[in-house]
Amino acid sequence: MKRSKEELLMQIKRLEDILDSLPFDVWMKDKQGSYIYVNKSLANETGLLKSDVVGKTDYDLYDKPEADSYVASDRAVLEKKACDVYISRFGSDAYEEYNQAIVDEAGNPVGTVGFSRDITIKEKIREELTQSEERFRAIFEEAPLGIGIFDSNTGKAKQINARFAEIVGRTKGELMALDWKQYSHPDEIEENVYRLKLLMENKITGFSMEKRYIRPGGEEVWVNITTTSLSAEFGEQSHLCMIEDITSRKKAEEEVLYLSYYDQLTGLYNRRFYEEELKRINTSRNLPITLVLADVNGLKLTNDAFGHSLGDSLLREIAQVFKKECRTEDIIARIGGDEFVLLLPKTDENEAQRIIGRISSSISQKQKDNIICSVSFGWATKHFLKEDIRKVFMQAEDYMYRNKLAESTSMRNETIKLITKTLYQKHRREQLHCERVSKLCEVIGNALKLSPDAVRELKMAGLLHDIGKIGIDESLLNKRGRFTEAEWADMKRHPEIGYHILRSVNEFAPIAKYVLHHHERVDGNGYPRQLKDDEIPLQSKIIHIADAYDAMTSHRGYRDDLSLSEVIAEFKQNAGSQFDPDILRVFIDQILKQRVWRRIDRNGN
Repeated sequence: MKRSKEELLMQIKRLEDILDSLPFDVWMKDKQGSYIYVNKSLANETGLLKSDVVGKTDYDLYDKPEADSYVASDRAVLEKKACDVYISRFGSDAYEEYNQAIVDEAGNPVGTVGFSRDITIKEKIREELTQSEERFRAIFEEAPLGIGIFDSNTGKAKQINARFAEIVGRTKGELMALDWKQYSHPDEIEENVYRLKLLMENKITGFSMEKRYIRPGGEEVWVNITTTSLSAEFGEQSHLCMIEDITSRKKAEEEVLYLSYYDQLTGLYNRRFYEEELKRINTSRNLPITLVLADVNGLKLTNDAFGHSLGDSLLREIAQVFKKECRTEDIIARIGGDEFVLLLPKTDENEAQRIIGRISSSISQKQKDNIICSVSFGWATKHFLKEDIRKVFMQAEDYMYRNKLAESTSMRNETIKLITKTLYQKHRREQLHCERVSKLCEVIGNALKLSPDAVRELKMAGLLHDIGKIGIDESLLNKRGRFTEAEWADMKRHPEIGYHILRSVNEFAPIAKYVLHHHERVDGNGYPRQLKDDEIPLQSKIIHIADAYDAMTSHRGYRDDLSLSEVIAEFKQNAGSQFDPDILRVFIDQILKQRVWRRIDRNGN
């Protein structure tokens, strides 16, 4: 019995030592808010002895505002039978407070237990002694931090609270049988062992570090671990570990880091990372350094014609080629909408050209949904440390732009052909319509005695007047009958889409504005700009009449073709409102009535 009592007292003393070593304040209160236990840290804070604090309330110890906050927290946790975690601020001091309800076996609240740590400074302080084994065990078990006592020689846990086991993802029994190194991430073991050695040799009083534990399923959990030594008992060396799960914070930090240095669309590095990495690589040991500038040809044209989603897909496809063909030590970054830079350390011009050759060959074999993949390159090499890397960049950029002038024009022309081919393959009726409108524009232009060059432009504008329909949903183009208001608003976008496509190519830029305005009305009620009278280009007015004529005389499954007299009546009814009356007069009198224009057959001949 005597030994049992001694063991109990020893165990209580041991627990008191543990709590004395904890680096935060500890207390217990009854349901009425009177302190039944405080640790030495808290007592020191009040300037009283521990025995003098017991029996007092917060209003006896603190100013009313501070006491009110503590009492409110007690009331909340007692009512909810839960834990309250909050930050309290008093002047320049800030404290992280943990308050937990204590319940009896029936689940009724009987008091509160709490922890508080000063977060205005990082110095850890010892925890306080406890009054009884059961009270201190409750504090130990209910702590919001994982707490474990480890044998410094074997590395096995001697005591573990529930939170520690939860964070590590193992049972208490498993942790008692395993060396902590067996479930720690190997990357941090060496540092952890070194710091423990200093602790056991009394060269340091404690340490904190961030490390990872590996759960049984392989999941990694990040913790902030604080370790301090405990007084030796019965010849044993022990240390106390407190761990806080910071996995969410680390993931958030990694996400912020990723967003800071990576391009979200392509997964390549961004300009910020490139500029920082350039400073690191710009040393003599990395010479020669070659900078390669790459610019995707016709990206805006692709976006205008096929939508930004396809343009984004094209960029991702090209980025994958860069990754595949470059070396692991090369830095690839997207520094603009359609611009990339390759930073090639220890690479001369010949090796750079071989790399660019591989990339160009791979890109030339790519086609993304019938879109031409084309990239212009320029490069320059730094051979000597005294050379300004910014001038090397400018040389590469200048070379790239000179290449782009030749390559981009050809690519854009091919893209225009591809766009019209794609549109006509999907809509054979659209091809025949555009061919008839083009021919009719030529006839009207000649009747108006326009110059041969103007007639050629007009004929081309008529052929391409509906190219913007490539950006309209296919189901809408194939719809029979009237459009809904939303569908009509979408369909009315095609002149602007066509304008943006054509103006990006030098060859077609002069006719772009004719296409843009071919649905304007002389009364100002047309689209897309509501121009009227002389604000509308002559060529657009001609296309508008030719387009309307073909629409009225071409077969539709939901109506009969209009006769010549019906067509003329329709035109006359809308002269001066929808159509230019002077052009319309020439069209009716010199072309329709004189039978100069004969209807082209349905095969477009």
